[in-house]
Amino acid sequence: MFRFLAFPAQELKVIGLISFGHMLSHFFFFVLPPLYLALKEEFEVSYVLLALPMAVYAVAAGVTQTPVGFWVDRVGARKILIVGLILQGLSVAAIGLTTTFWQLLILYTITGIANTVFHPADYAILSGSIAKERLGRAFSLHLASGNLGWVFVPGVMIGLTELWDWRTAFIIVGMIGFIFGLVVWAYYSTLSEEEHDEKDQNQKQGSDGKTIKDGLAILFSFPIMMCFAFFIMLTIGFTGIRSFIVVALNQLYGLSDIVGNTILTGFMAGSFIGVLVGGFVADKYGPRVATAFGTLVGAAILLLFVGSYELPVVVIFTTIAISGLLQGVLLPSRDLLIRAVTPTGSMGKVVGFLTMGMMMAAAAVQPIFGWLMDINEPRWVFWLSAIFVSGALFCFSSAKIKNQETSAAK
Repeated sequence: MFRFLAFPAQELKVIGLISFGHMLSHFFFFVLPPLYLALKEEFEVSYVLLALPMAVYAVAAGVTQTPVGFWVDRVGARKILIVGLILQGLSVAAIGLTTTFWQLLILYTITGIANTVFHPADYAILSGSIAKERLGRAFSLHLASGNLGWVFVPGVMIGLTELWDWRTAFIIVGMIGFIFGLVVWAYYSTLSEEEHDEKDQNQKQGSDGKTIKDGLAILFSFPIMMCFAFFIMLTIGFTGIRSFIVVALNQLYGLSDIVGNTILTGFMAGSFIGVLVGGFVADKYGPRVATAFGTLVGAAILLLFVGSYELPVVVIFTTIAISGLLQGVLLPSRDLLIRAVTPTGSMGKVVGFLTMGMMMAAAAVQPIFGWLMDINEPRWVFWLSAIFVSGALFCFSSAKIKNQETSAAK
């Protein structure tokens, strides 16, 4: 633990600020699913329609993600991050004031657009603020904070709803996001950003068209496209679990939303612990294919197991938590792979592009999983998830092997 936290004070401050904002972004990304049962009753809509805000959120974020990534590289990550934090907090708080389902849909769409700033801005700031030899652990803490946001979501939203009501819950968590945006603004000078090399600076001062063309060439290179496909496969694989496991377990076993959210929290907690372990694995071994094989195949087998057999609640909880842990172990290695295949000064656009793939995938599968719930086929939530999680292995391996070939040729 002491080795894990062996960062200079300045780096710890940066990691703390960036990671707390990242935690909020993940919290707001899945702030609706824990309350699906309550929102369905409030607005009297089907599960397909109830999945629409998450889908539109992901489409809005996906469409704007790559332009925001270019903007981060050009305008600066710190400014974009602060605007996103403030806008996202206010839009989530306003959900508590809605009187119709369509108002909720519009506000959650705005939340999705605001969310686009986090991944490109965060990685640009961390890459510019943290020494290379500590970057794997820094990415791990950053990732863990996002998973911690998912861990907190079910308990916080259910707890605040039990204490007051769902409207008050949204107002409270939204205002926390708004206030933290002001805190980051106050610490603006503490954060550094990834430096562009001299060639990039000359391009900035020259032709904008050439800069955009060169940026697109980077995005459509083979290693980046394989990372893009990896993001899509892994997102489809775990979106069903995060979004619909509570409803699926309710249909399969009649489990209450409290028990279902406890199992969901187990998945998030397992992922959180896995990310911390994965930081050591990434710093020691780098982005290895063996790590991807063990984690992805293992997680897929566990999900197939849950979807195929009738199991006691304790076994379901344990199995889902372990699958989350395996997913978490891989993520720091994933981020080091992205860093390895990305040219200096391009983290904003590359991470924005990859996150676009993640968001668009999430948008596409939300209605599908909702439809599976409406036709009473909850087992397919686990089966589809397992198929796509295992398929992500090919994409990770291809990106890694191609990057090794490119490095050897230089």
